[in-house]
Amino acid sequence: MTDTIDDQLFSSADIGWLDFESRSDTDIKAGTYRYATEADAIVMAYAIGDGPEKTVSVSAFPGGLNYYDLPHDIHLFHERVMAGTAVWAAWNAGFDRAIWNYALADSPELRPHHIIDVMAQAVASGLPPDLAKASKAAKATSKVDVGKQLIALFCSHKGLRGVRGTPESHPVEWRLFVDVYARGDISAMRSVFHGTRQLPLREWREYWAMEAINSRGVGIDLGMARHAARLAAEDKVRSKADLAVLTDGYVHSVDQVARISEWLRERLPKEGVKILTESEEEVDEETGQVTKAAKYALTRKRIERLIAYCETRRGYPQVEPILQVLQIRLYGGSKTPAKFAKMLTQHVDGTLYGQYVFNGAAQTGRASSKGVQIHNLARDTLKDEPDLIDALSRGVNYDEFDDLGEQTPVARKLSLLIRPAFVPKADNVFVWSDWSQIEARIVPWLCDHYLGAKARLQIFRDVDADPSLPDLYTRTAATLSHVAIEKVTKPMRQRGKVAELALGFCGGVGALQSMAANYGMHIDDLEAKLVVERWREANPWAIDYSREIWTAMEMALAAPGKAFRAGRIWLRFYPEYLGGSLQCRLPSGRRLTYRALRREYVDVLDRDGRPTGEKRDEMTFARGYGRIKIWPGLFVENFTQGTAADFLRGTLVILENEARDWMPTRLHTHDEILVETTAGQANEAAWLLGKILRRGFDWSEGLPLMSEETIGYYYTKHEGSHGL
Repeated sequence: MTDTIDDQLFSSADIGWLDFESRSDTDIKAGTYRYATEADAIVMAYAIGDGPEKTVSVSAFPGGLNYYDLPHDIHLFHERVMAGTAVWAAWNAGFDRAIWNYALADSPELRPHHIIDVMAQAVASGLPPDLAKASKAAKATSKVDVGKQLIALFCSHKGLRGVRGTPESHPVEWRLFVDVYARGDISAMRSVFHGTRQLPLREWREYWAMEAINSRGVGIDLGMARHAARLAAEDKVRSKADLAVLTDGYVHSVDQVARISEWLRERLPKEGVKILTESEEEVDEETGQVTKAAKYALTRKRIERLIAYCETRRGYPQVEPILQVLQIRLYGGSKTPAKFAKMLTQHVDGTLYGQYVFNGAAQTGRASSKGVQIHNLARDTLKDEPDLIDALSRGVNYDEFDDLGEQTPVARKLSLLIRPAFVPKADNVFVWSDWSQIEARIVPWLCDHYLGAKARLQIFRDVDADPSLPDLYTRTAATLSHVAIEKVTKPMRQRGKVAELALGFCGGVGALQSMAANYGMHIDDLEAKLVVERWREANPWAIDYSREIWTAMEMALAAPGKAFRAGRIWLRFYPEYLGGSLQCRLPSGRRLTYRALRREYVDVLDRDGRPTGEKRDEMTFARGYGRIKIWPGLFVENFTQGTAADFLRGTLVILENEARDWMPTRLHTHDEILVETTAGQANEAAWLLGKILRRGFDWSEGLPLMSEETIGYYYTKHEGSHGL
């Protein structure tokens, strides 16, 4: 094995397979790192290369395994790993690496580049992030079914039906746990690995960079988090009382969805009821999962649309209490304020670790976040953010906090203060940079053989060179409103922005209205339809490209093994791979896999989600735990977000290689990277960070990139808190 060729694959002889079982009085829900620091490693299952599955285990509790007592073949193989000639492999490898480092006594450090994650590879091929289900979907060696009960008996802090077993108290179950279940995991994992397309070395480098960030963690303001968690708990109680008053005792909890829906249905105007009942397909930003909300379901997007609608009708009878009920449901029913309590549960000495999942969004290769869910932090800010932070730090009571700043629900205030709870160590500062409109740039770049796409890219180049020129959103607003560019107002530009964000992936009326609600805007059906028509008329290249991709897919299905091009994407169908899979090569060379792609007749559902008796011909593919419908616009979205993910992944590698010693990366989102450094080096860090984000890669020639850098004493979008 060498590390000089990005496409290098690991040979079987260079891979060691490992899987730990551990025991702790701490709940695993406290997070991998908090759990691992308080756990004992009690079983290690392993195999070297194609060798037999083996186990080593403790003989009695309490106590855990010691590295120096492990078999000699483990020591020999790990010497190769540390020398860079071999790697370990595990399922959800971040967990096993944490157990090795914290729960395996006297162990040498298992660093990120010492191990690869079979789960990340499986998910990249559309398999579930669950070993049992992945092995079944891949028709690989099955995982042993009795594992959950045995884990509960020997590993869980609660035990199995209240009983915590030991090797002495349950010797038969213990031998089954060690010799059958633990070894079975190695067999299943190895089988899934060999049954899926091995990720090349370049992608493992990206995985290692992200795992380095997981291991490094990010600091939190414990004092602020503790008091915010107390206020969030009090707000949950008070919101119940407020709901009872507003609904005359009909609703007593934000969790009474059916009652809230019924109460709203009786009071909303006709257009509001339509928003409450209509069911539009939505693509989850985090996972890429396509969902369709049930009639009357109070999803976040639906409530946001209703709030935006009600805001336009202030002054009408009954609107104010309706608005208050919706806000209580959105913010009081949200788990967002509870993130403060999660910070307190998961931190280790004031640092949050392990917040990212590599390849978490299967169809794009984007990372997903877990724990505090950093990717889902609100981007809005409070005008009086610094004062509210000070109030939390000094322990202000609920009523005082409620009265401070703008009049908005306490839960919403707390939601908007989660981001500032992330702080650097000691006297350091944060520096962060985000790519400017990166997805809006990537879409036309992928198909710049169209004149319209080429012209759009030129707009970005011109504005990057001279920021005083009208930007894309202003120009779009002028086109949609049929006014001269100089006549575009701020509200009109906001509508242009919403149109660009919603329609670039060939979205329709529902996508536009949902995006508008994210920005506190309501667009009625007639206006939305008009905006969609005008945008598509002004941007025919976007629709043409989506159709070009669809045609390339159909040609690939008709000629298996042959590659067909659609802009900068190549599509090829492999009939023998995982039930017949379409692989789409991005400009970076990374592949997106659409597993078990096929046409099928599916039930047409009514607004209540019930079959109408009619069937519809759809193209679907298998991903994770089910099947997903695909259409031309989803291909465009996947390819765009996948390419944007490649910029992030590649840039994290550069930062780890070139700057981690003095400006280590602490956080990242889909289009933003945050590093920590000293105040004296902040300006230099901002300059270098921007330079790295804008320089692109050898595969991204012709794509104009721009970024904006920010310096702050804590993580915030509040402009008044930026700078030193």
